[in-house]
Amino acid sequence: MQPVAIRTLYFTLIAAWFAVSSMATAEPKSQYGGFSPDDDGHQAYLDYINGLEMIQVEAGAELQQAVEAIPVEPSVPITPEQEADLRAWLYDFLVAFSVSGNDSLAATFYLRGGVDDPDKIQQIKERLERTPSPEETAELNAKLKMLKEAGIDVSSLIPEPIPDAGDTPLAILKTQHRQNLDMKGCDYFFGNISFFDSKYSVFELQGAYESYVDYIKTHGLLPMGYMGSFSMRNEIEAALQAGEKWVAAQFMFIFAEPEEAADFEKGPMRCPFFVRLVWSPEKAMWRLAETVMPNNAPVRFSFL
Repeated sequence: MQPVAIRTLYFTLIAAWFAVSSMATAEPKSQYGGFSPDDDGHQAYLDYINGLEMIQVEAGAELQQAVEAIPVEPSVPITPEQEADLRAWLYDFLVAFSVSGNDSLAATFYLRGGVDDPDKIQQIKERLERTPSPEETAELNAKLKMLKEAGIDVSSLIPEPIPDAGDTPLAILKTQHRQNLDMKGCDYFFGNISFFDSKYSVFELQGAYESYVDYIKTHGLLPMGYMGSFSMRNEIEAALQAGEKWVAAQFMFIFAEPEEAADFEKGPMRCPFFVRLVWSPEKAMWRLAETVMPNNAPVRFSFL
């Protein structure tokens, strides 16, 4: 088993051990956010997201129309081409990781969505193929034993060794994605989705970069902790320091994991998912800058 799998599985096991979910229902509030970072705020947050009506994430007219209906609120001008590609990015992202997706579609989206650095892709390959040390194996086995003694089935959490992850970026990302799915125990991540209160905010980045995490924390959008990725940090920060201005877009949606991956008693877990994109004039497309989600979100992506 590879070290990256061990480290990833370690955090998965910890999340599985400590995560607490609620299926209480409540009428949706008029505005997402403003949850306090205490137990009451956490319960209000759970009540809110568990009370939302959802649609299935599946390729087709219903999802397309829902994405098209999300309002755009620009503080800088946005062209029709930019708006169309913004909606296409979200639709393609959701489909790639839903029941309509597959390993090839997901890997293709990673390449289109921002994971296109050859050095980083090579690092993924090396981590996938590297043999773990005895210490790493012992640590993993101890965690698995703890969960087994608690009556938790861990068989689906153990990924198979990968002697050859492939040679092309597409093959490597397909291998990484399949390992992520095997560790999750399901063939896709998004079951249902809600765009209630979602909007595309379009604005200009200049000067020092302020992470999307700062906005989420100051607006009480994730009261109990978060995890995320920053795909283009060095490139964006270097460009801003050189005096460049970048157009960015950010949005949020709330998703539920697939029924077949959910806890039998608690049902599908629901989570908000935050995305920030930046516009690339050279490629005439939106590129992924950041993703942020709760620290126990039931998904595992390969965004860098």
